[in-house]
Amino acid sequence: MNGQLVKKRHWAEIREVGSAWGINALAAIFRFVGAPILRVILYPVVTYFFLRNRVAREASREYLTRLAAFAPSAGVVPSLGTSFRHFMAFASSLVDRVAAWSGRIELDELMLTGHEALMRAVESGAGAILLGAHLGNLEVSRALSRLRPSLRLNVIIHTRNAERFNAMLRRVSGDAALTLIEATDFSPGVAIRLRDKLASGELIVIAGDRVPLASARISRASFLGSEASFPQGPIVLAALLKCPVFILLCIKEPVGYHLHCVPFAERVVLDRRARSASIDRYVQRYARELERYCVASPLQWFNFYPFWSPPLGAQARERG
Repeated sequence: MNGQLVKKRHWAEIREVGSAWGINALAAIFRFVGAPILRVILYPVVTYFFLRNRVAREASREYLTRLAAFAPSAGVVPSLGTSFRHFMAFASSLVDRVAAWSGRIELDELMLTGHEALMRAVESGAGAILLGAHLGNLEVSRALSRLRPSLRLNVIIHTRNAERFNAMLRRVSGDAALTLIEATDFSPGVAIRLRDKLASGELIVIAGDRVPLASARISRASFLGSEASFPQGPIVLAALLKCPVFILLCIKEPVGYHLHCVPFAERVVLDRRARSASIDRYVQRYARELERYCVASPLQWFNFYPFWSPPLGAQARERG
């Protein structure tokens, strides 16, 4: 393929603008100068990232090339210029992320689609798992708490900085509507903690489009015309917790944001006799939904690493 990557690297080895100290700095700048000036400040930072990080740059080009071949109607022209626009969209998403964490994005700035079923699950006391992605700006979903004052979102992350991020969130937002939970693997202790949160009607958010560094459990699913690796963890967790599952994606529009809440499964049930095949089917269903939204908003998928290469340390299982 055009733009073949010269070195395979796991996404966790590719540094993005997003460390705890960096977010603190962004939040401070946001408070003092506001969103428009922060966007201007970020442009040279992301331009530097674009010029210096060849792996991320070529990963963007690979994604755009695959998307253009898969869906010509999307109107994507894979080029250096389009990749640069892709990076600039990422810069803009960082500003939106800080605004969301600061509580500056209100419910009236969101167009909501499909949230009624989610609210019913919350009101029934069942809670729900929300399968997110690095598409658009999932942090904006924090505004969902305006629908129900007691609503709490728990976001699972695969880094070891959860406590620092939570401290930063408390300083920036002043409330606990959003909590980050570190889960490099889904141990029994983590599962019990999450089950308790669901029992309180809380929501658990987990991205389904990145394989954790320590995980060896992946499914290979068709995505934009070729097989790519997706984590099995979110599906296994949903089956274990026996709760409703939705796909949650927040896409930036010319004016405001569009939060899409797509019913995924009333319950994830795995066939005991063909467990691996059952997981694969659920993962493929998720990949199809993600694919659909990537085609609709091609410059808003922010995975700047060799997505179609098998992740380091993971062993892809044979299908069937």
